[in-house]
Amino acid sequence: MKSILTALLLVFTVVGIQAQCRPATAAENEAYERVVKELQRQFTSKTPSGNWKVFDEKHSMGALEVTSEWGGFVHLCTDRYDLIMEKAEVAAARKAELDTLKPQTTTQPSLYVHRDTMYRENPNALIQRSLDTYSVSVEINLGNYRLQDTESARIVENSQTISVSGSPLAFEVRLKPDLEGALGRQETVVLLGGWRTKVVKVGQDIRYQPQFRKGGKLVENIVVTITAPVEIAREIVKQIDWKAIDATLVK
Repeated sequence: MKSILTALLLVFTVVGIQAQCRPATAAENEAYERVVKELQRQFTSKTPSGNWKVFDEKHSMGALEVTSEWGGFVHLCTDRYDLIMEKAEVAAARKAELDTLKPQTTTQPSLYVHRDTMYRENPNALIQRSLDTYSVSVEINLGNYRLQDTESARIVENSQTISVSGSPLAFEVRLKPDLEGALGRQETVVLLGGWRTKVVKVGQDIRYQPQFRKGGKLVENIVVTITAPVEIAREIVKQIDWKAIDATLVK
């Protein structure tokens, strides 16, 4: 009986969370799509040296859902824009290999790895992949940017602030290897919008907080995380017009 009650409680909790989400209004959709279209324009056309192409892209244009029940500001239930770029020669080699397979085995492998997931691969394979692919992940209307969060095992090995025109805060971050020895990850992070520059420390956790000047209307801040080797990330950061992206935010 106890397990049944627990299961019912879980169902009601999930339903309650889902019920908080609603279809975005026309104005909210316009605000979101204005930002995403500029992100697409910048990051798919301004790529580092080499022949790069889009491998995968995820956004919520046409299907945006939001909630205003968390923290008093409008939060996107599907609050990310994600882009994976890969070298054209890698795509061509993979396609050639898939073309030789039998129809029942031609499922294209996914290269997408969530930025909060530690890799558990052969280190050499990981290094090679980092040279062949990179990702851009954008979070929208965050209540915090968590540079280090011990609860989610996001532990920083080292970090440094960098200067990016149009951004109040930007970092180069190296995450620590996990306990099983998986390699740490290199991230370059650019914050746009109304962010307080003073760090907030809670125990071992390190975070930065935004200022919602317009009451949390869409879209007041974004956090752009580029997962790539430092040299590639620096080239991307230099090419992107960050002021153009910032201009799409609600002021």
